[in-house]
Amino acid sequence: MGKNILIISASRREGSNSEALADAFAEGARSAGHDVRKISLRGKDIAFCCGCFACLKAAASSPTTRPR
Repeated sequence: MGKNILIISASRREGSNSEALADAFAEGARSAGHDVRKISLRGKDIAFCCGCFACLKAAASSPTTRPR
């Protein structure tokens, strides 16, 4: 039974050495029978926390959130 593998690529350049390494790893894992998913952070707008507590409000209203 294969494992689920998540690869997060944080390289800013398309075709960089880091991305080539991640792709080679993914191909090797797939050929070994594992389920591989690769996510690239290139072009994503990821910012620091601004302290608005929106995440806590969303978690509090979610039925799947466990109490802390």
